[in-house]
Amino acid sequence: MKSRQLLVILILSFAALSFYLVSAKKNQTRSYSSLLKELPSFFSDSLYLYPANPYNEAKAELGRYLFYDRRLSFNKTKSCASCHDQKFSFTDGYRRSIGAAGDLLQRNSSPLINIVYKKYLTAADSSLHYPEQQINNPMFHNTPIELGWKGHEEEILDRIKNDQFYRSQFKEVFADADKSVTIKNIQYCIASFIKSIFSYNSRFDQFFYQKQDVLSASEKKGMQLFFSAKLNCSSCHGGNNFDKSILQDDNGKPLIYFNTGLYNIGGKGDYPEPDKGLYQQTGNRSDMGRYRIPTLRNLAFTAPYYHDGSAVTLEEVISNYENGGRLTARGLLNGNGSANPYKSNLIKGFLLTGEEEKDLISFLLALSDSSVLVNKKYSNPFRYDETK
Repeated sequence: MKSRQLLVILILSFAALSFYLVSAKKNQTRSYSSLLKELPSFFSDSLYLYPANPYNEAKAELGRYLFYDRRLSFNKTKSCASCHDQKFSFTDGYRRSIGAAGDLLQRNSSPLINIVYKKYLTAADSSLHYPEQQINNPMFHNTPIELGWKGHEEEILDRIKNDQFYRSQFKEVFADADKSVTIKNIQYCIASFIKSIFSYNSRFDQFFYQKQDVLSASEKKGMQLFFSAKLNCSSCHGGNNFDKSILQDDNGKPLIYFNTGLYNIGGKGDYPEPDKGLYQQTGNRSDMGRYRIPTLRNLAFTAPYYHDGSAVTLEEVISNYENGGRLTARGLLNGNGSANPYKSNLIKGFLLTGEEEKDLISFLLALSDSSVLVNKKYSNPFRYDETK
């Protein structure tokens, strides 16, 4: 009898849990419905939406103001947009970005496009899957300082609380302006804006998804090379954003981070300070120099390339892959990247003619969508001096 009662309880519990999960999924989808309707039907990759931060357009619009406001740095010199400028597809054109205190930051800034399709947001931290989580880094990192919130929290919050425009906007979005100007709500607003930045109108999209014959003969040849077994680019640069690997580890999980042989200091596989890739998180020597696969979208606007901006042109990038790694002859950075012991075995090298290299670059540039650079929905909303 007791066994039967226990079975009934288990069945009811399972039914209740199933109902909860289905309801939660429906509620999550419903809360993002106004965002999802903006996505093209041909984008089929998985979406990564943060359940604790339901999306709405008013929140995203408030986030747009906060994203561009320099008062969100401790000394009013930098905003999020300082390192993520719309005219550079939300990068900044520097090899490594510069923080509010004038220090060089750890890496080259990443483009903030199509974020809802990205499960891994940073170059070498596998724990961050949502902008609501990642935003703590630029706000509170102090080695080096980015926006410099640490130790200045109340001062910066007071700037927002005492601004009449923000008081009215936070009241509209969160109902109680006196209690809603919090660090978390500021983060949620900025994250909502970032998630609304989409780029999917390149000539490749028009050709491949919308069936418009807009690619040149050179771009089509480059596309064939890109997807060919000879180059094998698409094994790592797959998916709608050209940043998803089809490869798996020994446990059947997708491979996300790769060492492409950029450095090999001392012939021991080392990468230069202050950035050694995923190794800094895991402490595993085999993770030295491993970085997340970057998107190939909007390469026309996002130079210089690599995590440290150490390649100015796409010709340099292709040359490194062609050689199976980079030969570096700069002082302490001397090393033959092709002999890096931790380099991915995919990086074997290949041979291209001059014409083939031009074709490949033509195709890569055809992945660029200039409309994102001028879309008013993403632009700076201020019409006054942000430093006041």
